[in-house]
Parts: sequence; C-alpha cells; structure tokens
Amino acid sequence: MRSAKQAEAAKFDAAFFADGPALADNIRYSSRFRLEPLTTIAALAAVSTHIGFIATASTTYNEPYNLARLFALADHIGGGRTGWNIVTTSQPTAAANFGLDHHPLHAQRYARAPDFLEVVTKLWDSWEEGALRFDKAWASSRKPT
Repeated sequence: MRSAKQAEAAKFDAAFFADGPALADNIRYSSRFRLEPLTTIAALAAVSTHIGFIATASTTYNEPYNLARLFALADHIGGGRTGWNIVTTSQPTAAANFGLDHHPLHAQRYARAPDFLEVVTKLWDSWEEGALRFDKAWASSRKPT
C-alpha cells in the first residue's frame, strides 16, 4: 500500500505487475515471489487516486468471462485506471498447472488470442455506462422473504 502512495506522490503514471502461470525453470536461482496482480491492483487502487495499474494476464491459461470479471472489478475500484498486458504465455511448464499434457503450440496460442480479446471486450461493452444505479429508498423498502 505504501509503495502505491509513494509512486503516486512521485507522479508515476502507472505501476506494472508482471505475472505468469508457472514458475521459471531456474527457480532455484531466481527470486520470483509475485502476488496475483488483479487482487493486488484492486487493493492498491482502493488506496490511491490517480496512478494507473497494469497487469499481465494470459489468453491461453484463462477463460474470457472470468478474466473480464476480474479486470472489470479492478477497473471499477480504481475508477478506470486498470490496463491489461495481454500475453499468450510461452512457458511450457504452465500446461501442467492446468491439467494439460502439453503446452499449446505458438500458432494455436496466437490463433486463440484475438477471439479471446474480442469476447472480453464485448463483455465489458455489454453494459452501458450508468446502467446500474443503486436506489437506497427502493433497497430499504425491500424485505427479505
């Protein structure tokens, strides 16, 4: 939390959170402790006002609906300050983390990515701005049955 406030005070435009769905092959010699970026972004956005947050997310090892929801929530909490670093994941070791026998070929991963992006974008665009309004009077008049 403190680092987001410091970056914001220093007039940083954005903070970038790299991620990958597998550990590096050389993990013994690498310090690769990473927090899950979308949860991290949502927490940091709640305590900042203008710095942007960018997270890496894979089109190979996610599903469009779930990823659209996660980014939409982080973006809502941050008031429109969330960005997506779109990747297809090149790490073959990621496949085992998702119960797959093999990592999809480069051509397969890149063929999936445009459709994935189109679905996510359509999900985000499926609600008009201001479509949901919270009516406190109506909500307080409702009694659970």
